[in-house]
Amino acid sequence: MARSDGKFALKILAESGVVFDGRCEALFVPSVKEPMLVLPHHTPMIAKLGKGEVTIKVGKSREVLATISSGLIYVGDNEATVLLDL
Repeated sequence: MARSDGKFALKILAESGVVFDGRCEALFVPSVKEPMLVLPHHTPMIAKLGKGEVTIKVGKSREVLATISSGLIYVGDNEATVLLDL
């Protein structure tokens, strides 16, 4: 049974290693065309990322985890995986 705590599992990986591995309430990423917001139980997708900041929201705080030049995001089954090119 899926958790219903208003969060989803997130892994953010770069060539240098793991940037983030945990749970968050929201993920903000720069897609090639426009910024995207990923929330719990988001529609499954795969997308190419463009230049910008990768930011998460946990509780009341918002944290910028990386500034990227490109990358990929996979979302499905209440989890997201982001591959970054820093």
